[in-house]
Amino acid sequence: MAEIANHGAAELKMIEIPAGKQSADMHIGSYLGYLAGKSKCNIAIISNDTDFDNVIKFWKKELSISVSRKKKLQETTVQKQTDTKVNAQSTKETQIRSLFGQKFNKSPYAKKKEAIIDLLLNSKDKQSLNTGLTKIIPSENIPALYKAFKELIKNLPSTQTTPKVNQKKREAQFRSLYGQHFKNGIYKEKREKIISILINATTRQQINSELCKIIPSENVSKIMKKFQPLLKDLP
Repeated sequence: MAEIANHGAAELKMIEIPAGKQSADMHIGSYLGYLAGKSKCNIAIISNDTDFDNVIKFWKKELSISVSRKKKLQETTVQKQTDTKVNAQSTKETQIRSLFGQKFNKSPYAKKKEAIIDLLLNSKDKQSLNTGLTKIIPSENIPALYKAFKELIKNLPSTQTTPKVNQKKREAQFRSLYGQHFKNGIYKEKREKIISILINATTRQQINSELCKIIPSENVSKIMKKFQPLLKDLP
């Protein structure tokens, strides 16, 4: 217990298992298979029991995963030599998990909790974050995440790849296409607001979110479809 208590900077998760003969060994073997199929993490079994070696050999051959057996945890004097970046990352994860638990404990967020937290923690830029989120939850649920985690992701760089186009020419293109397809009803009433959103938004997700605030979602789909040629370079 003293070794576990001083295991270093890694996050510790305790899992209770049923008592019984060889119970710990069987559950460790089972959990190893679960981890092997779930991700490509580095796995270490801390045990003097050489019976694990054949299981480790099997999984290394089957999936080429990184798995090994160690007799004891790494010395805490080595593990405590963590730099400021590691500590900052650990603090950021704690903040993300705390905020997530407060605000996003229902569907569809709850089902994708770990995947969402991983994206918020490890995305290198706003575009990759947005792309990753759209793959796992509906796009209409993403703005709530951006709003809640604004302070924690504000320093992510933007990788917007929109070509440099003369702004007046770009606006003329939008107005021309708009005049061809959206002349009546709600499109006419909200014309200037819609055009402003289309011209000034930096992502398609932003366009979708802003348009949904002023017109019904079925009308948003029509606009996005018609303006696809002019929006194709937006992340």
